Parts: sequence; structure tokens; C-alpha cells
Amino acid sequence: MQDRWGSASSTMLHLSRCAIVIAIAGAAHAAGVRPMHGQAPPGRPRLAQSADTNDWTVYFDYGAAILRRQPNRADSAFYWASRLDPSRAEPLFARWVAFWLKDLRRFQDFLEESPRVLHSAVVLQADSFYLRALERNPFVPQNLRILPYDELPGRWREDLNTQAWLAYAEGNYQRAVDRFARLLALNPDKHVYTHFHRALAFVPLRLYDSAGAEMSALITTLRRQDTTGTTSAVYESKELVEYGIGLLAMVRRDNAGARAAFERALQENLAFVPAHAMLGDLALARRDAVAAASEYAQAVDLAPTDGWMRHRYGTALLNIGRPADAVAQFLRAIELEPSYADPYLGLGRALETVGDGSGAVRALDEYVRRAPRRATQHIENAQRRLAALRAGP
Repeated sequence: MQDRWGSASSTMLHLSRCAIVIAIAGAAHAAGVRPMHGQAPPGRPRLAQSADTNDWTVYFDYGAAILRRQPNRADSAFYWASRLDPSRAEPLFARWVAFWLKDLRRFQDFLEESPRVLHSAVVLQADSFYLRALERNPFVPQNLRILPYDELPGRWREDLNTQAWLAYAEGNYQRAVDRFARLLALNPDKHVYTHFHRALAFVPLRLYDSAGAEMSALITTLRRQDTTGTTSAVYESKELVEYGIGLLAMVRRDNAGARAAFERALQENLAFVPAHAMLGDLALARRDAVAAASEYAQAVDLAPTDGWMRHRYGTALLNIGRPADAVAQFLRAIELEPSYADPYLGLGRALETVGDGSGAVRALDEYVRRAPRRATQHIENAQRRLAALRAGP
């Protein structure tokens, strides 16, 4: 019988490595969450009448429920989830999975590393979804990644890597951690990216210290391999690993460790946008307005069509007392992501601050119209401001 996993063990390594290859990472910002090459934006899937069509999670859950049997429709749902909240990594990762489910023959050719498939425009754009997801959140849940393999003919292999990924896909994260550990013990240099896979499994267990230790072990091994000449001929950038280390440090409230990790990420790649943005957030936390504005300005210069980054820059400018400049960033964010509610709220605050009451009313009205129902506190605050603005001075 054919092996269903085929070359999947090596493919998992390939995918982990692809996430950190500098030549590919630079393309992710340009691709963003736009439609696939040559296609118009998909229509919104029709949901139940009671569904909150302002909520990205509703579209994501709907897409996940139909992904195996209707990957094209699921991809449309994931597309709209990513437009309703472009900050989320989950819809981008799910679009990557849906792409392979649409054409299993192409997926099989991908596993066999067919040059025709690997270098095709649609595959490169699909890979950009995966890369962009990791830039949003290196530890995005990857349970769905097993589905394309599950659709291939044959049986599952019994090797440790396969069994670890099956456990991860089932949500049995402790078993996944244990299996990945046994794989690493066999040959830590050969299975170096298994450190990243263990970190993926530690995060949903909320064992952030353990996840951080795995990422640190990964970066240490990669740097040692650099000096011993055991890496591949392709230069593998380590900025995403350092970025993950920084995010885990922030979860542990170690802002100094996070800042050092983000700075190391930029030493690897000065154009790595997520590290600039997080350094901006850390600068805001320590009330360093100049550094915060500088880091965010660099982020939007490097990713000018990223609506979420524009929104973050506008929020930072508003928080450091530059509301007029914030207005321009919120307006650009809205132009790029008109379905995303948060920039309308920021725009309303900024316009009110600069004395444009009627503009603030329009922006806050738009926020209330677009906000997901679960954003109750923000909606109530916006409605109070609307009432006050309409009542006059």
C-alpha cells in the first residue's frame, strides 16, 4: 500500500525551513491577503441569518467546518475572515491549507518537489499566506495542516515525526511534545526544526518557558551550524525565530528580553516589519514617544499596503499626542481594509481630539456598524461618545 505521508517528514522540515528563508520572506508583505493571482475577490459566503457577519471568527469557523468537502467555499470564508480582522494569523494559515485541498494532484507534486509546481505563481502566492501567518503569529495553531495529507491515498507511517504531528492535529499536545522530544534525541542536528515544532505544541499548553527554551535551542543550533558550515547553501534567516523568542518573552512579562530578541531579529534582517512594530509597542510601554514613532514609521515604510500596520501606527501616534498625524494613518488603514472595524474607532477618537466633531460622529457610526457583537465594551464606549457628540458642547 502507498504511504499516505510519503515524503511528509522531510516536507515538514522543508516547510519549517521555508518560513525562515530570507529570499521568500521578503515577498510576504506584497502578497498580503489579497485574492489569488489573477482572481477577483470572492463573494461572501451566505451564513445563517443569526450569524454575526462582522465577526471574523464566524467566517473562520464556518470555513473550518466545510474545509475538507468544500475547499473553494472554505477559502472564500477564510478570505473574508482575514479582511474583517487582518491582524489574525489563523485565516491566512487556513487559506494555505485550502489551497492544497483544492488540487491534491498539485499537492502530491509539491511533496515530490516538482520544480514546475514549486516555482509556479499560484504556489508562491499560497506560500505567502503561510509566511504572512507566521509573521502575524509564529505560533499560530497548525492543526488543520494535516488535512491535505489525510486526503492522500495510502496509510499513515509509524515514525515519530508522523505520530507527533497526528497527536498535534488531534489536540493531544502533551503527546506531541513527547514524540517530538524522542525524535530530537535521535539526532538533534538532523531534526533541528523539531525544536520549533515542540514550541508549537508547548504554546497551547501555556508552557511558555518551555516554548521559549525550544526556540532558544533552535537559534543556538542554527548559529552553531553557521560556524561549522553544516547549513544548506541557501541563506536561512533567523529573524522569525528571534521574533518568536521575543513574543514569548513578552507573554512572560520580560520586556527587556523581548526587546533584545526583536533587536536581534533586525540584526538578521533590518527590513523585518513585525520586529519594528513590536519595538514600537515596547517603546510606547516605556513612554518613549520618539522611539515608538520611529519604529512604526519604518514598519509602514516597509509594508505600505498593510492596513493593520497602518492602524497600529495611527494608534501609536494618537497615544503619543499626535492626533492629526494619526488621522492620516487611520484613513489609509480604512482605504486598505474597509471591512476592518478598529480603524474607524481610532479615527473617531483622533477626529474628536482635533476638534472635528461631525467627522468623529461619522467615524464612530461606521465603527458601531462594523464592530463584531462580542466587542461589547468598545461598542458601548463608542455609543456614549456618539451621544455626547450629538448632544453638543
